[in-house]
Amino acid sequence: MLLPLLFLVVIAPAPLLAIVVLASRVRGAVRRDGAGALATRAVAAIRRGTARPVWPGLTAVVVATAALTALFEQAYLATVTQGPRLGFDVALLGITLGLVAMIVCALLSAAGAAAVARARGFAAGTVAGVLALVAVAAGAALAHLPLRAAYLADPGGFPLVPNLADGDLLIPVEAFLFLLTLALPWPVLGAALRTGSPRRRVRDGWQLLLDLATADLPAGRTAWGAALRAELAVIDAPAERRRFALGGTWTALWSGPPRHAWVGAAAVAALVAAGSFGASRWSLAHDRGGVLSFWAVVPGLLLLALTLGTSWRVRSFGAGLRAGALAGFAALVAVLAVGIPEAIVWAERRAGYLSTGDAVPPSWEAAVLDVVRPEFLVAMIGFWAIGAVGGAALGTALGRERHGEHVPQKVQ
Repeated sequence: MLLPLLFLVVIAPAPLLAIVVLASRVRGAVRRDGAGALATRAVAAIRRGTARPVWPGLTAVVVATAALTALFEQAYLATVTQGPRLGFDVALLGITLGLVAMIVCALLSAAGAAAVARARGFAAGTVAGVLALVAVAAGAALAHLPLRAAYLADPGGFPLVPNLADGDLLIPVEAFLFLLTLALPWPVLGAALRTGSPRRRVRDGWQLLLDLATADLPAGRTAWGAALRAELAVIDAPAERRRFALGGTWTALWSGPPRHAWVGAAAVAALVAAGSFGASRWSLAHDRGGVLSFWAVVPGLLLLALTLGTSWRVRSFGAGLRAGALAGFAALVAVLAVGIPEAIVWAERRAGYLSTGDAVPPSWEAAVLDVVRPEFLVAMIGFWAIGAVGGAALGTALGRERHGEHVPQKVQ
């Protein structure tokens, strides 16, 4: 029941919003220029979306991703058989780290799409962001496929893990490549949410950096962001421009969560704590397994609702994310505060581990350590982050539409 809810409410909003944005842009282009011009404009968007400095950047992404993938797989193979000694499933941790890596790639591709869209338009930004994800997949595949071929040719030369047979030993990177498809909506959203103002010529990278950092400020700080951009425009010395842009960007990005965000965080923590306790006692009474699915899904739903409401109110994606980060930390504290004593209760009643309800922990210490297993914590944080990011994007789009901030631009 909870897992379908996770997909429908937490994962689905971003793809649906991206489809709505694309449909709106295409419809506007057809009304303005006719359907016959779509192919020409698509070719032009591809050219602008790959022109310098984009294609050298994509090449760097391929190389960097290949190197990181190779390092990860070597570290993984060196530790995968040590799971029992370490107290956690190394392969499962690798898969959950892939989920977090996908979220990071989604946000970076959105930022890249926003940067290109700022100077070259929505279509070019979308192309650049999608190609960035393709470059990540290509780099990971370049490092992974030779290793997989060697494994299939000689499995005996690789570590033997009992629960990873039939070619599943290298599943973490393959899972990451599959999960990367969930990041595809984010270049569209990044290009669309960059700002409602018309495009303008980008003087240098420092102007672009400050533009991006201040384009998503809450409604109450937009005048401050405009003043920063105006002040940078009159600075000519390269060193001074760099210092001013970096200082302004730092201030804009680390301005803290919105006012009264702690109220939402406290509410999320209280709901997660009460829900965890209730789920634990209900599962214990009805012998229905552990509460790991509750921990993975319900806090993500609450964070989605919180970031959606915050971003809708202040019309800022970044502000919604900062509020979500604070609430997510509070939710994690609530999970541990309730989960640790409940795990001891389960162990004393010999009901199994609190997380999954299987087996019986040999001691209360083992029961407590099960609550803080890194693969469980990383998976929970990954699902929560998907909900928070999706809610922030949806709330920002709805808030800007409500206040009429979207300014249609010519689709290039």
